[in-house]
Amino acid sequence: MESGFGKKVTIDQVARLCGVSKTTVSRYLNHKYENISEETRRRIERVIEELDYRPNRSAQRLKASHSMLIGCCIGDLSGPFSGLLLRGITRVCEAAGYQVLFADSGEDARKERKAIEGFLENAVDGLIVNTPGGNDDFLIEIAEHGVPVTLADRSLRRDGELDTAINEYTTCIRDSIRLMLDCGYTRIAFFTEQVRDVMPRIQRRDSYLAAMRALAPEGTEPCVYEFDRFDPDGCRACVEAYRAAWPGERLGILSVNGVTGQELLMAMKALGLSPGRELGLCTFDDWTIFSLADVTAIRLQTEEVGEMAARMLLERIGAPTRGTARRMELSTQLVVRRSTLR
Repeated sequence: MESGFGKKVTIDQVARLCGVSKTTVSRYLNHKYENISEETRRRIERVIEELDYRPNRSAQRLKASHSMLIGCCIGDLSGPFSGLLLRGITRVCEAAGYQVLFADSGEDARKERKAIEGFLENAVDGLIVNTPGGNDDFLIEIAEHGVPVTLADRSLRRDGELDTAINEYTTCIRDSIRLMLDCGYTRIAFFTEQVRDVMPRIQRRDSYLAAMRALAPEGTEPCVYEFDRFDPDGCRACVEAYRAAWPGERLGILSVNGVTGQELLMAMKALGLSPGRELGLCTFDDWTIFSLADVTAIRLQTEEVGEMAARMLLERIGAPTRGTARRMELSTQLVVRRSTLR
């Protein structure tokens, strides 16, 4: 969109292009959303992003007593998942005039706690956390002391304590198990990197077990294989053990996430196996590599989860009281390819 207003964009110009009053834009920037419709909020957000409008952060600090800083701690910044999540978070926060500070916990609860303590020392207005687990009480305590906390795609063990934006797991897992059974796979195993306290891995494993009990023929045992992804032979050894345990059967695998899916593709290549024929494969995270390799995948709304988490946090920052924690689940889609053949 061309603003036609030169380089320095003002709040009046944003309001004019949005077809709303300057007061409405100001209320949006200060996260007072109660009388602004969802459609209007999205229109303001879009115009701000397209015009690259930057509110006067110093003035906002003086007026609202906010630092205009958001602390964001991610479990593992190395993969495509984190890039998509952060894109969504950054888009919404920057459109609202916030600067986002990032940290990588390396899936380590101690590193996460240290990073969050650093954010709090910098007086952030709120936290978005993709937690590896192990800091539930710490995060709840922060929220109880007035610093809003939103969880992005990873919940706490005690659900309902903090605002959470997450992808839906149960339905897509049942659909993937049903698909592989219909394709003639007589055994379906669940492969995962080390579960630890990471809630999506725990929840997906438990949903797999429930789906197998509900859908698989009586007497079909569920199989869970867990490996250290930093062990170069870990995944391959699990694939070999799986095949040795059920010789002569048609075997399928459900992968907990894209990282594990990539490890499985490399292990299968090393063993001379073709996805679909010798070994069925379905993975979470529909990344480009799985499209190229023709792998059936569960497509997540990762970027949208980031956007939702950011919006929930900004609403919480603008709210006078903490209120009841909210949980927003986004739908997923099973994309069927040749790695699950009849």
